[in-house]
Amino acid sequence: MENVTIVGTEDDLLILATGSGERFALAIDDVLQREIRRARRRNADEAPRVNVSPREIQAHIRSGLSAAETAELLGIGVDDVARFEGPVLAEREHIVGQALAVPVLIGSEVEPDAQPTFGAAIRAKLVDLNASAERWASWKGDSGWIVKLEFTAAEVSHDARWSFDPRHSALSPLNADATQLSRQGSLPEGLIPRLRAVEGARQESPYKDDSRFDSGAFGPRLLPPQETVDEPILPERSDPAAQNAATNRAPDQSTTSPETADLLEALRRRRGQRESAPLVSDFDDDAQQPSHASSPIALFDSFGADTDIDSDDEHDEKPAPEPQDTSSRRRRRNAMPSWDEIVFGARTDD
Repeated sequence: MENVTIVGTEDDLLILATGSGERFALAIDDVLQREIRRARRRNADEAPRVNVSPREIQAHIRSGLSAAETAELLGIGVDDVARFEGPVLAEREHIVGQALAVPVLIGSEVEPDAQPTFGAAIRAKLVDLNASAERWASWKGDSGWIVKLEFTAAEVSHDARWSFDPRHSALSPLNADATQLSRQGSLPEGLIPRLRAVEGARQESPYKDDSRFDSGAFGPRLLPPQETVDEPILPERSDPAAQNAATNRAPDQSTTSPETADLLEALRRRRGQRESAPLVSDFDDDAQQPSHASSPIALFDSFGADTDIDSDDEHDEKPAPEPQDTSSRRRRRNAMPSWDEIVFGARTDD
């Protein structure tokens, strides 16, 4: 079997041609059209179908996507999208009309004997700018409806956007172009002033390296010279001998003189003799009381020699004993040895 291709039409005929150039004519009748529909149906059954609801298709169209973008996103045919996009496109055009019809208050008169509207005020600004290629559009985002105006002024394309609340007829600019168009009065030249670089005074760094492409970009900063601060002159340390002389202090001696050693040895022998003597424990209670010549000072609580420490009545107060004769108290008390007796072991006569 030889394949043929369609090379044209003639009245109700299809002109077919073979690879060798031989031509044939095929009548376009009901049989041919029925076979074509059957082939399309068979191809559609073989292709995987994607279940997409009309609500989902219209939601994408309402968000600003075109039919081709929606079909590519959902994986369906453009014809399937075109069947449901009509009502949504009409809704978007209606939102633009509502936004342009919002009444506004302006200082200048735009339309005589008529309430100025948002659309009339914006178009008057576009006339002042000699703008062209005006095109309005709208879509619904997550925060609500957005109205967009695209135009060209001074060979610069601009994109002004406003947020629109249809229930309250409220418009709010969202970018710089919309803010400039929403202001009253004349617009600046070029709608938005262009920025130009200002050449400032530049100081060449002495650390610049011309061999690098970023020479001087990371060089050290030039800092003002630091002022020199004179340090205070501290007094020199004096000799230790001079310090001892100034404080009237003799230098420390690590050695002991022979006389002192003899005295210490005699004192040790004397102490050994005294420690071997019996201790005297029969002190009188009245020995702790001061004499009548001195002022009375209570050094300790009055505990007698015969007081029982383990008894329960140790905290009870006892009446003070009657004072005895001073001469008898002196006889019983041992005399305090003198310094000569301690050092030399000789007792001096009283």
